[in-house]
Formats: sequence, C-alpha cells, structure tokens
Amino acid sequence: MSDQLFSSVVMATAKNLVCPSLNFSNYITLPIPVVSNSKLFIGFLVGRGEVIDPEFGYQIWPPSLLALFDTDNGQFYELRAISPNLFSINDSADTPIGKGYSPPEKNTTEYLQNELHVFQCCDNVIAAIHSQQDHESELKRYDEYFRSLTEDALVPYYKKLCLGKLN
Repeated sequence: MSDQLFSSVVMATAKNLVCPSLNFSNYITLPIPVVSNSKLFIGFLVGRGEVIDPEFGYQIWPPSLLALFDTDNGQFYELRAISPNLFSINDSADTPIGKGYSPPEKNTTEYLQNELHVFQCCDNVIAAIHSQQDHESELKRYDEYFRSLTEDALVPYYKKLCLGKLN
C-alpha cells in the first residue's frame, strides 16, 4: 500500500465490502483504532442514515454494525452486530439520534482535506502502537480531526470505542 494511506485503503475496502450488501447501512464512520482480544484493529461504525422528513434533513440512527480490519495486513477480520447497550448508551435503536452529514456534505473541499488528516493521524497512531512508541500526541491530533468530522450524536460511541477494549 506504498503511496496510499493505509487507513484510507481499509476504509475504501470497508465501504465496498460491507455497505453494498446491507440495504439499511447508509453511513460508515471514519476509521477508529480499536483494541480487541489484545490486538489492534481499525473499526468502522455502520448504521442507517437517511432523509425521512426534509424539515429535519439527513438523520442518523445509532450504529448497528461494527466492522473490524486487522492493522497488520488490512484484511477484513469481523463484522458484528452492535447496539447502544454495548456502549452503555440509552439511545433507541429504531429512532434517529441526530443530524448527520449527508453524502454531498462529505464531498466539500474542507471536509475532504480534514478527512485526509484523519487518515494520516490514524496511520501515525497505528504505526506508533505497532512500534511500541508513545502514541498520545498522535492520538490527540487524530481525535481533534475525527471530532471535527463526526456527527455529534456519534461522539459517545466513538469515545467508548477508540482504543477501548472490546471482547
């Protein structure tokens, strides 16, 4: 994956592998470093997002799937069903949790530039962890860019997942 950012390649794979086969999955988050079974993965939260009422715009529901990719090789590892309960969040799975970024909003120059920064920072976090170096400064930069692009309603899920321990 020489010239390309590892996390961006994995995200493209996740979009092509997971989303087309699921008619209810309309959004996929940016890459999130996740620890599961003492191994480092790139995770993506997947869920429903759509416009039901034009007055409210593009709405998102709680994530219903978690896709994990191995950071050693970028290969798909697991797709698991999740619910707000897994994150100790009281959102209802069948009710929108807030406004989301619509696909056109994700195609602006500013969004795409910040998305590139997220990929770079995610790759730096992964590289630092793999080489057993301090990763806190890279994780802080990643967190800043990630939060600037993530829907407010998804932040609690992200906070519980980012480098959190999953079973």
